[in-house]
Amino acid sequence: MLKCVCPVCNGSGRVSAGDNKYKSVIAGYDKETDTLPCRNCGGQYMFGRPTGEVRARPDGSACTHSYTSKTVGRCLTEYTCVHCGDRHQIDSGD
Repeated sequence: MLKCVCPVCNGSGRVSAGDNKYKSVIAGYDKETDTLPCRNCGGQYMFGRPTGEVRARPDGSACTHSYTSKTVGRCLTEYTCVHCGDRHQIDSGD
């Protein structure tokens, strides 16, 4: 599996928090840099941390994920990227 630099955060693992008025209460918000964890290179996984790297698409380019979801259990949802096949599950614990 070929890895590439994340095109969303350019490998830093952080993205601009923008003008979200609730950014100060979002998990992982850094007030000093006004950034949030990247949710394209690891932050989207349950207990995941951004790595700055993503899987390559079949054409070799870095993937900006677009996930489809499927319920696989009572509180378990599986997400699969339509471009590169990246897959993860989230347990909502309801």
